Amino acid sequence: MEATRHGSPTENCSDPSPTPLDRGMRLFGFARRALFPLFLLLLNFVSRALFAAEPLVPLAVPLPANLTASAQVIENERDGLWEKTLIVSFPEARRAISTQEGFVVARAAVNHAMHPLLSRHFMSDMRAWDVYIDRIHGKIARSLKTQRRRLATMGTSADMENLAVVTKEYGPFTVTALVTGGAETNALRTGLDEGTHIETSHGTINILLLTNARLSDGAIARAIITVTEAKTAALEDLKVPSSTTKSAQATGTGTDNVIVVSGVSGPRVTYTGGHSRIGELIGKAAYGAVIEALGKQNGFLLPGAEPYVTKGSLKRQAAFESAEKWLSTLDDGELAAAWDAASALAKRTKTREAWDEALTKSRAGLGKAIARKTSRNLPTRALDGLPRGEYMLLEFVSRFENREDLVERITARQDEDGIWRVVDYSIDLQERED
Repeated sequence: MEATRHGSPTENCSDPSPTPLDRGMRLFGFARRALFPLFLLLLNFVSRALFAAEPLVPLAVPLPANLTASAQVIENERDGLWEKTLIVSFPEARRAISTQEGFVVARAAVNHAMHPLLSRHFMSDMRAWDVYIDRIHGKIARSLKTQRRRLATMGTSADMENLAVVTKEYGPFTVTALVTGGAETNALRTGLDEGTHIETSHGTINILLLTNARLSDGAIARAIITVTEAKTAALEDLKVPSSTTKSAQATGTGTDNVIVVSGVSGPRVTYTGGHSRIGELIGKAAYGAVIEALGKQNGFLLPGAEPYVTKGSLKRQAAFESAEKWLSTLDDGELAAAWDAASALAKRTKTREAWDEALTKSRAGLGKAIARKTSRNLPTRALDGLPRGEYMLLEFVSRFENREDLVERITARQDEDGIWRVVDYSIDLQERED
């Protein structure tokens, strides 16, 4: 029986030159086999870089029972940098307003906080930011078995550990304000300071307002004015200056946000201005929560008030005290003592000679140290080129005999014995621009 052409291996091998289509298909097959594993590797890398995080660790936030809402903070860790998300969820959809989305029929209100270094990374590429935040909000919506459009959202780099929750009640009304805030680097005076961005990042002083009262749309919108007035009053009483115009009193930051959520069981309300009882409660709750949040985050305090004590504040205090003691040794020219007091990690990355040379060079021509004050701090568990651990990036604004307003930067590490020690030191010879 004669084999057909397409059934004969011999005849297939003896085909004349392949057609352009044959060559193209063979080239495509080779490229697919060679490049597809690389594509999977790249996709895996990007997915891990953007979205990989440690398991969720929820922490309940108590709320008054008549608000019929539940709140929790979920903490993740991404490449050694924290993410902490406040989620307030409701058993039914509620009318809300968000300065991000506008009016929302919400099943939850969300304040997503990310470590400042993580924020800086994503905000440098707005496309990456959009992908990142959409993924975060999508994950939250799925966990609540709702749609993304049912979330009222805002974001911040303030640490959720410094969340302030203040409740005010009178008669049938209950109002609770949940606030995160930071005003060290982004405060401004509206009407005076210049705006330089068309679009900008998410909020810095974020105020989430809950009430049991059934608010009309007008009352929901009017509550934003009352909240904002309370925030500005708090900034004034704390004497927070504008970051741009140091002689001016700040009225807010350039990236604040507000969410107001109506209740479903309380009295009907159509006006939330300061002349109303509920307006009074809104103002007092927002004012108190802003005072507390900024006190915890930045150390802004009312006259005579005691500093807030948190795990983070104790850690910062220990790191700053250790760094100041080390700087005093350096001010006295005691290089040997500065070396002895440094972290063992520093001694593994530098020789004694290189350490002494770098310190001497950094201070050359500055003269005697006259004064310094603590400035910024940034905790992290991961730094490029260093093993994972508890680190604190510290800044001091310092005045020397021959130069003023210089920024000294210290990387401190909490060693195995629990003591904070210096890993690295640098000084910015360019005067600080505030």
